[in-house]
Amino acid sequence: MTDKNSIRLLWRQGDSVAEVERKTGVSRDTVYKYRNMDDFSPEPPARRAQGSKLDPYRPLIES
Repeated sequence: MTDKNSIRLLWRQGDSVAEVERKTGVSRDTVYKYRNMDDFSPEPPARRAQGSKLDPYRPLIES
């Protein structure tokens, strides 16, 4: 797997997208994606709303 930084380095050195694609072996879409990316941190997973352990007993508590 080619390093994201090497794709950006080739792009900054003046290589065209097609040249970067040939040199690294990644698709053109990947070159465009990494070229325009500023932050390489993985996106955190979406959090699901989790109910309280008391939710099943809430009607009993509130009555």
